[in-house]
Amino acid sequence: MPRLSIVTTSWDDGDPFDMKVAELLQARALPGTFYFPFIGHRGRLTLDAAGLRSLRAAGFEIGAHSLSHPTLPKLGHEEISREVRTCKRLLEDILGNEIRMFCYPKGKYSATVIKYLKEAGYEAARTTRMLSTGLNFAPFEMPTSLHAYPHTRAAYLRNIARAHNLSRLYDYLTRLDRTATWVDLGKALFDRVLEHGGVWHLYGHSWLIEELGLWDELRQMLDYVSNRDGVVYVPNCDVLNFLPVKSTSLPMKYLSFLK
Repeated sequence: MPRLSIVTTSWDDGDPFDMKVAELLQARALPGTFYFPFIGHRGRLTLDAAGLRSLRAAGFEIGAHSLSHPTLPKLGHEEISREVRTCKRLLEDILGNEIRMFCYPKGKYSATVIKYLKEAGYEAARTTRMLSTGLNFAPFEMPTSLHAYPHTRAAYLRNIARAHNLSRLYDYLTRLDRTATWVDLGKALFDRVLEHGGVWHLYGHSWLIEELGLWDELRQMLDYVSNRDGVVYVPNCDVLNFLPVKSTSLPMKYLSFLK
């Protein structure tokens, strides 16, 4: 089966500035998955029910990001279960549709956390691992390609080290380390997906983009990856359809890209 080039984006913490991100995505016909906690990062405000419904009505996916944005592996079993189950149930009550995806608060997870996510009925979960463009990942360890943030070289190296991925480390040191900015890095990763297939996954935090004044850089990044012939644009949940174990039963709407 021919390899596909896929683009997906995701946005954490449910901040009111998510609406601005949504406008930028919608203007470029780009997908987005917005991961929502009911208490934001460090107690920040989150979107109200009307805002969530507005995002969903605009065609964006809503995922769960826990109830109160804790570091889940540090909690007891009952607390983990409450955090992941209650968030899912409340979001489904507000939106009237199933919540399939979860995003780990602060990127922290464990085998126990994954166990409770599966029991709660989630299909997959997104991590904060970066610099990935492959489709060879476990559904509950979905990586990303790029964070919309100007990380230092040391931060990228630490992120790779936590993933214990030697090939990704070699790739970064020999090729990707030459990029000057996070936008340049994003372009290099996207060009690789165009050439070799795979998934380009941008994630970010709208409140952080606002605090650092990164909106123009984000526009530049989104412009670069949008409206490309032969690229499949999907929310996070639909990336699951292209994992190797599911590749034999793709939805009909994607089959034209395989010709």
